[in-house]
Amino acid sequence: MMMNAVYLTDKETLAYRQTETPRPGPHELLLKIGAVGICGSDLRIFKNGDKRVQFPRITGHEIAGEIAAAGSETALWKKGDIVTLGAHIPCGTCRYCLQNLGHHCRYGESIGYQTDGGFAEYMLLPRAFVERGSIQRVAADVPFSEASLSEPFACVLSGLKKVKAAAGQTVVVYGAGAIGCMYIAALKKIGAEKVIAVQRSAPRRQFALNFGADLCLDPATENVEQRIMEETNGYGCDTVIVTAPSSAVQQEALTIVKTLGNVLFFAGLPKGTTGGLNTNLILYKELNVCGTHGASKACHFEAVQWINERQLPFAQLITHTFPLSETESGFQAALGKDGLKCVITPHGEG
Repeated sequence: MMMNAVYLTDKETLAYRQTETPRPGPHELLLKIGAVGICGSDLRIFKNGDKRVQFPRITGHEIAGEIAAAGSETALWKKGDIVTLGAHIPCGTCRYCLQNLGHHCRYGESIGYQTDGGFAEYMLLPRAFVERGSIQRVAADVPFSEASLSEPFACVLSGLKKVKAAAGQTVVVYGAGAIGCMYIAALKKIGAEKVIAVQRSAPRRQFALNFGADLCLDPATENVEQRIMEETNGYGCDTVIVTAPSSAVQQEALTIVKTLGNVLFFAGLPKGTTGGLNTNLILYKELNVCGTHGASKACHFEAVQWINERQLPFAQLITHTFPLSETESGFQAALGKDGLKCVITPHGEG
């Protein structure tokens, strides 16, 4: 049986091809892809390549779908199960895996990097992923496009736990893309008193307001530090979450946060970025500065519960959907920062 897939054959080169549909072995699963989100990391691989990705490769790791065939030894799963996936394939034996931190596995792989991902009609889930990765069942009434948000939202939940976000806080979120808006909505859900978004793009400032931001600042026209101090009686905010890949913004975060405050760096910086942090601010203000990358299986499980229970307006995050044959258009829309989340639906929306 043949299927359609989109291969990354070189930097900035996508090829829509027919290929043989994988056949699962006894310990493997075949997934019929319902939806796959376009992540910022997919765009970085597309633009710059990645040492973990050998061409040609089917990328894409924000995946939801239906199990089309289950190997004879996959007792937990059956044909017809609706599931969503985490991205990591842990080794299961390194120090991090033994502490249930498989997303930091020293030897593991990732879907869409070392193994083919979701920009296809079907994908094979290898034994290592079936046995040690995160496969979570989705409620029957959740559309595939919303279920595909479980992986990025798990990363958001991981960040919220790491930065110790709590009810009653004033939180500043730099960046109001899909991740920033997830943070904004989740912060309001857990009881943040005031959430302030910082974003240059006017359409995205409106998205931030739609997802619950109490105030949106345009750093091109406003003095962000001055406004934050005005909003916090001169103390600074309790917590800052930086989803924008900017060293200047990282530095500003240390300035606007209060003494004993918390700072989370979610976005990495482009290669070749120069300039360092004023570590005196970390020292003398006794700041808790942390980063987060990926998400544990536990966070992925929790993210699916939020989605199953409709805890946030997840559907509003999805502003563009494309058929598999128009994946390149989806990439260009995402690169152009049109809307928020762009999703590919290989078998039509559902």
